[in-house]
Amino acid sequence: MLFNPRRLVVRGLGLLCCAAVVASAGLAQANEPLLPGEITQRPIRKPTFDPDAEKKDLYAAIEEGDVEYKMIMQGAQKGTLLLENKTEAPLSVEMPASLVGVQIFPQFGDTGGGFGDTGGTGGAGGGGGQQSVGGGAGGGFGGAGGGFGGGPAAGGGGFFSIPAEKAIAVPLNTVCLEYGKREPSPRSTYMLVKTEEYTEDGTLQELLVLIGRGKVDSDVAQAAAWHVSSKLSWYDLATKTNNNFGAAGPRKLFSPAHIMAAQNLTALAVSKAREDAPEQQPREQIPSRVGR
Repeated sequence: MLFNPRRLVVRGLGLLCCAAVVASAGLAQANEPLLPGEITQRPIRKPTFDPDAEKKDLYAAIEEGDVEYKMIMQGAQKGTLLLENKTEAPLSVEMPASLVGVQIFPQFGDTGGGFGDTGGTGGAGGGGGQQSVGGGAGGGFGGAGGGFGGGPAAGGGGFFSIPAEKAIAVPLNTVCLEYGKREPSPRSTYMLVKTEEYTEDGTLQELLVLIGRGKVDSDVAQAAAWHVSSKLSWYDLATKTNNNFGAAGPRKLFSPAHIMAAQNLTALAVSKAREDAPEQQPREQIPSRVGR
């Protein structure tokens, strides 16, 4: 089921409303939202893998209250996922192959303090909302696959171990998904959404997996993401410029090389989506011309 922000009800000092428009009112109700919590411990920046720790899926650990999280974005392409182990035993969480973050707004007061505080209101300057982001965990113990056991062969994002009653910081490789909205801000509050609840588009799902591994040039990744998620044509992307008030004038967002690489990346995502899609019954051929 797709994530529907109109049905979002959250805890804290007041109600929160989701700023990202990711589903229409007619879509089915999603599962309970994975709400961010309070990080009370200073996060470990270089966690080590504990082979003896209990292993648990990230989303399951959050849903069961074993782990609290806070997602902090440093612009469009980088972010940090803070994870705090609320149990008295070490825990290894398995990261998903990809994830999505959507901005949420506290209406009354802040969403919690401690390390990683998002700054009270979380609005970061005005209305309109910031872009949703998508990607995955890159780095961590065990290499660029996103933790111990990560990488293409593992199928997921790998494991990150959290000592008992401690917190860790997991780096994220991300892109913006909603062209026209503002870029993410570190002072804004973002909520995790499962990729399959954010979108049913298999190409976008596969694209976020590829981007999350941290092996794709950030400009190439962003061009591909806007093409798939925001339906911008390659021509539109090739002609987009950044405002530059210096002598050089406007600068193109993406070079021809970026566009070509983004096209190849998108083609790879399309191919992987087709491989993963269930077999469909062949459609009946429709005549191209109707006789008189």
